[in-house]
Amino acid sequence: MQEYCDREKQLMNQVREYGHVIIYGAGMVGELVLRCLSIYGLKKHVLGAAVSRRDKSERGSLHGVPIYGIDEFEAQKDDILVIVATLPDLHEAMGRRAAELNFRHVIFITEGLYRKLCKRLIRNYKQNVPLAFPPDVRTRILFMASDNNRVSGAFLCMAELCEQLREQGIGAGVVLPHYGTGTSLLEEKDIPYTYIESRDWAYKVEDTKTLWQKAGFIAGILSNQKAKRELISLIREQHVDLVHCNTTYTYIGAVAARYCKIPFVWHLRENLEHQGYRIFRQKSAWNLMQQAGKIVTVSEYIKNLVPFEKKGIAEVLYDAVDMGGMPCHEREILCRKPLQMIQVGVLIEYKGQKDLIEACHILKTKYALDFRLLLVGKGLSDYVEELRQLVKAYNLEEHISFYGAANDVYRLYMQSDISFMCSSREAYGRVTIESQLSGCLVIGVDFGATQELIEDRKTGYLYKRGDVQALAETIAKAVENSDKSREIAKNGQSYAWRAYTKERSIQKMLGIYEEVLGRTL
Repeated sequence: MQEYCDREKQLMNQVREYGHVIIYGAGMVGELVLRCLSIYGLKKHVLGAAVSRRDKSERGSLHGVPIYGIDEFEAQKDDILVIVATLPDLHEAMGRRAAELNFRHVIFITEGLYRKLCKRLIRNYKQNVPLAFPPDVRTRILFMASDNNRVSGAFLCMAELCEQLREQGIGAGVVLPHYGTGTSLLEEKDIPYTYIESRDWAYKVEDTKTLWQKAGFIAGILSNQKAKRELISLIREQHVDLVHCNTTYTYIGAVAARYCKIPFVWHLRENLEHQGYRIFRQKSAWNLMQQAGKIVTVSEYIKNLVPFEKKGIAEVLYDAVDMGGMPCHEREILCRKPLQMIQVGVLIEYKGQKDLIEACHILKTKYALDFRLLLVGKGLSDYVEELRQLVKAYNLEEHISFYGAANDVYRLYMQSDISFMCSSREAYGRVTIESQLSGCLVIGVDFGATQELIEDRKTGYLYKRGDVQALAETIAKAVENSDKSREIAKNGQSYAWRAYTKERSIQKMLGIYEEVLGRTL
């Protein structure tokens, strides 16, 4: 039996009826279903979360529930309910996999039910866990997140900054615009948060071609009036001293801070135009930004993109990178066969995965190099399929693997010799720093912030943007001159360890806050 479930009550009744449940999907939707089952007291019925393929050496967990391979439940296929908890674009493949294993009872979470469960979770959380700062802190900073994704670089940096502020005796809380996986990260770090549902002011250009699409976007912006009122109440109730807008995308924090007559800091972390987005009423947006006490940019590249009129308002602060407790020790790379390579990041056109696959084809045919490349990250199914077909067309299936999203990315770095930053539009490049800290040799494009983070032939290698021949040649020469490449990788690790420390970053950020607030913290 396979059916689609579009009502919350229907889902809960089916869980009660079957008694034993598997959540098939260990991502955002799977975690949402588990959290909602907890609200109803039904989490005890869940035997585990399941994925189509699992590394047997890494069990992992999802909201406290162990993760298995779906095939590990095959012996119980007649007695359990399989809830396919993913977004619709994965339903067909996962339904096919469940059918191959002969599971008798399978239901799919529809997009409509997903939205309803999000509303349920947010409403329940706000009723039971109001945001509260520690009572003894002298300064309270409220962070406005534009996303809720635990693997997003912007979100990770925000969570780490909140953690560092707490260590300095400063209160830090987070406002989330919608449901997502970032909540689990905040909970792990014991960072207080709440939800105020809102729409950011950036729209995807290709998604606003029709009058209907434009009207929908504007309606979303108008609905932010409710969010603004709720945020103003929160700022006043919690006696917030300063609002920190975490990305270019989010703006209601700045509007609410102005209304409450408290200062705000704005963190610019991305080039929206290069990501295919545009800000609604851009001139007014720039005017609002420049009313900030300070604008922090993650690179000189981003700073130079914005037409600041107010002198001294913008300051570059490279994000610190926390390796999650992984030791950053020296290690010998390029000493084994096959060559181990990795690229980490969302699978999207501007990240350059196609260029890297093209370069791998050249490595195989021209240089006869024995290598393995791991592509780590998720992306839209159409683009991922396009990449898979390119790999197949070049007969590179034995050389290139798609890993999907990874919570163990540091372990993967430590198993690799070379890491790539092939993005043509990188605003900063957390992946670049992570790669350097782990001891990988980093090869990146000579554009954007990447050329700020890598000094060619001293802390890594740079190649000409869009030139796959140059990329392939750089890899081949790096392997050929392995002693020199090992020295460069060690220099890169040493430099990153000195330049991107938490201590250095937090002291500079504290200086910015003190300047804006006009007092010591």
